[in-house]
Formats: sequence, C-alpha cells, structure tokens
Amino acid sequence: MALNKLAIRRQIKSIGNTKKMTKAMELVSASKMRRSVAAAQASRPYASEASEILSYLAPAADPKLHPLLTVRPVKKVGVILVSTNRGLCGGFNNSLVSTVTAHVAEEKKLGAESIELYTLGKRGRDACVRTGYAVAADFPKNDITRSVGDIIPLIHTVTEKYRDGLLDAVVLVSMHFVSTVRQSPRVTHLLPFGRELLNGNWNSATVSGSLSSSVFEPSESFVVDYAIPRLLEARVYQAVLESEASEQSARMMAMHNASEAATDMLFDLQLTYNSARQAAITQEIAEISSGRAALE
Repeated sequence: MALNKLAIRRQIKSIGNTKKMTKAMELVSASKMRRSVAAAQASRPYASEASEILSYLAPAADPKLHPLLTVRPVKKVGVILVSTNRGLCGGFNNSLVSTVTAHVAEEKKLGAESIELYTLGKRGRDACVRTGYAVAADFPKNDITRSVGDIIPLIHTVTEKYRDGLLDAVVLVSMHFVSTVRQSPRVTHLLPFGRELLNGNWNSATVSGSLSSSVFEPSESFVVDYAIPRLLEARVYQAVLESEASEQSARMMAMHNASEAATDMLFDLQLTYNSARQAAITQEIAEISSGRAALE
C-alpha cells in the first residue's frame, strides 16, 4: 500500500507540473493569437478588394500583356500548403493534409496528370512526406510573418514555373480563421486567375467578351504589368496571416483542453490517494487493535 501511495503521489506531482506548462503555453498562445488575429483582420479588406480586382482584371486584359494571364489546359498542378512549424495545435495540420488529399483527387478527376507540392511550414511538409507525397520545394516559414517579403521566394518560384509552362494551375491550401474556436481549411485558386469562378472550366473568350467594356488608366499594359504581381502577393500574404491566426487559436484551445484534462486527472488521483491513505490508516488501526487484544 505504501508503494502504491508513493506511485500515486509521483503521478500527482508529474501531472501538476504538466498542467503548469500547458497553462503557461495557453497564456502565451492567447497573447500571440490577439496579435495574429488583429493583423489578419486588418488586412482582410485589402485582400478582398485585391481578389475582386483580379477576378475582373484578368479576364478583361489581353493575355499577351502578362505571362500570368496565359490560360492553358490544366495538366500540371502546383499545390501550395501553408502549415505550422510547431505542433501542440490539435488536428490543425492533419486537417490541412486531408484537404490536400481531397483536392488532389479532385484535380485528377478533372484531368490533371501530375501534382507538385510546395510547402511552407515544417509540420505540413513532414505530414505530406509520411502520406507519400513528393515535395517539389520546401520554404522556411517564420513563426510570425511580418511582411510580404517573407513569402516572396515561394511566390516567385511558382509564378516562374507558371510562366515557363511547367505548371498549368496553382492552388493554395491554408487554414482560414473563422473564430477563436473554429478554423476551416480553405482551397484558394491562384493561377489561372478566376478559375474558381467557373468551377475549373476556364473559357477566356466568353469572359473577355463579357468584360470587353473595361477601361484601363493610364494604360492597359501599365496596369496589368504592375497590378498582377502585387495583387497575387496580397492574396498569398493574407492566406498566411489567416493561417497564423488560426494556428495560435488552435494551440490556445489545445492547451486549454490539456489543462482541463490535467485538472480532472488530478482530482481523480487525489481521490484515489485519499482512499489508499484511508485504507492504510484503517489497516494500521486494525493491526493495533488486534495486537492489543492478543496481549489481553
């Protein structure tokens, strides 16, 4: 019984220490979450306008003005996965990998012959490798993305491959921040522009005809050449900010749940320890009483 009580006390101490760690991590994640959510929400209006401008600008502009306006039959697809560098955030990364798997299957049904995966974040990269995907390129991800310059290498890589005809379409899989307790995986079609508007069936002649009345100032070539890369960067940057806000929220909730579970375990262990202690005291009293009776 003494050894049993000693083991329970060790468990109580160990779980108590774990609870202190998870509680501290919850508070740290809560602080980071507030900053990340504020950054994501502050840039949403700009990103929304950028997406809207792209949806109208790209079909209306002459594809000869910019390589990123070129539309080809989709045979080679690039998938960008934005994940995390650290774990302890629940099913965050597993949900993203499942979304990638589902989208790859959908692209193959639509006629894609090859898929190239580009990862931003260690956890997503490792999960995809374990799943069996070949990662074409992996890019380092800062825990806090402070400017669009942090993701320029990734954007340049996929856009250059699109320019050269090595990719016919590019999609981005990331986590969208809905609320502190809810984050949802999202697939964003980056290239060709407006692909999602037509459910993957791009008809440039029809769309260009419907928007032929668009007017460009100071000139069409100037607007397209300057705006297309900037607007694309804005979409990717916003997706990364949303992912970071979702990551900190998911980690905060995971650590909160871990702290709550530790509290429940400590309560049960304390009851078990008290029962064992009471049993030991009762046994000692019984032994004393028996010894006294034997002496009499």
